Amino acid sequence: MSKLCDCVEILDSKRIPLSEKQRRNKNKIYPYYGAQGIIDYVDDYIFDGEYVLVAEDGNNLKSLKENIAIWVQGKFWVNNHAHILGKKKGYNLKYIYYILNFLDLRRYVTGSAQPKLNQNNLANIEINIPDESIQNKIAGVLGAIDDKIRINKIISVELEEMAKTIYDYWFLQFEFPNEDGKTYKSSDGKMVWSEELKREIPEGWEIDFLGNLFTSKRGISYNSKTIEGNGVPMINLASFNIDGSYKKEGIKIFSGQYTEDKIVKPFDLLMCNTQQTAIDYKKDIIGKAFLVPDIFDSDIVTSHHITTIQVKKDNIKYFLHRLFNTDYFHKYVAGFTNGTNILGLIFTGIEKYKLEVPDDRVLNKFAELMLDIEMQKSKIIKENQELASLRDFLLPLLMNGQVGFKN
Repeated sequence: MSKLCDCVEILDSKRIPLSEKQRRNKNKIYPYYGAQGIIDYVDDYIFDGEYVLVAEDGNNLKSLKENIAIWVQGKFWVNNHAHILGKKKGYNLKYIYYILNFLDLRRYVTGSAQPKLNQNNLANIEINIPDESIQNKIAGVLGAIDDKIRINKIISVELEEMAKTIYDYWFLQFEFPNEDGKTYKSSDGKMVWSEELKREIPEGWEIDFLGNLFTSKRGISYNSKTIEGNGVPMINLASFNIDGSYKKEGIKIFSGQYTEDKIVKPFDLLMCNTQQTAIDYKKDIIGKAFLVPDIFDSDIVTSHHITTIQVKKDNIKYFLHRLFNTDYFHKYVAGFTNGTNILGLIFTGIEKYKLEVPDDRVLNKFAELMLDIEMQKSKIIKENQELASLRDFLLPLLMNGQVGFKN
């Protein structure tokens, strides 16, 4: 057995924390890491290369719901809530990254209310280090799986950017394809003045209130007892990323009773109705929405923090999904919240939002494109879950020497 400090360079002295105020007006170029990942972006970097970040504090050190070690490469900044490990000659840093996530490190963690892995305890973590050639092979196998997961994520991000671009091009610039397949506005498509909206819109589009386009229902109230043991996936507040996209790590397992009307299906439209962060609409998910990914093999339910948007015409669902995640709609939503400690959405405010409604021909074409993108994203999520399961299955076998390599 070896101590971690013998196998890596601990570079904590190079950390430079930046306050939120210091980060506020910086250009968002390079990732700014905290204990469990990226928490912001800044305009400069202090590290460039391949490193392992290990959480120094946080509840995850005890719960281990997520990996405590993160593999980072490229240019980045890091605060003082993550230890920084660099490569040392004779040791494969990627292997050390995997073994740190394989081991149960809770015996090195101090504090209960505020768990902490201090630098001395980190340095004295005991790890099994085989010959460098074996380190390289193990890191190579597991790294190949993670590389495929990373490539899939990049593809998923590109699909999402494509969807946003199409929405912007069609419904903000009015360059959707006309009946001849040409861009509408650039091909002299007729625009008419809307006195209600105080702007021009394509001829034939109607003006309506959001409340006339859908009905809504909230999910299930739950407590600690109903999210213990076996059950069905529950989409909840933690299932939303800040941009409104689906976050698989946030899923809870609901073991209570539910009725059929509480079940949601693939590509149902869900909106977050509860505040997640401090009062700052730019950093909160209230009013954001996503389409349920087609990745589940059982019933799916939602918590009371989630509202299911039940559209009256299916072709408008994909248009509304994109509208709900725009900056201007999110800013509007921020004005319709109430509460003392945690804000909730005043849904009548959303229902009174007035907008232009595209004609069915355009909505049908947009829905066709968006459904195809959402199906591809779902396939990627499912494949990445299978790849992650394979990696997690192989990890202990490789680390314990139960699976070897042919000469």
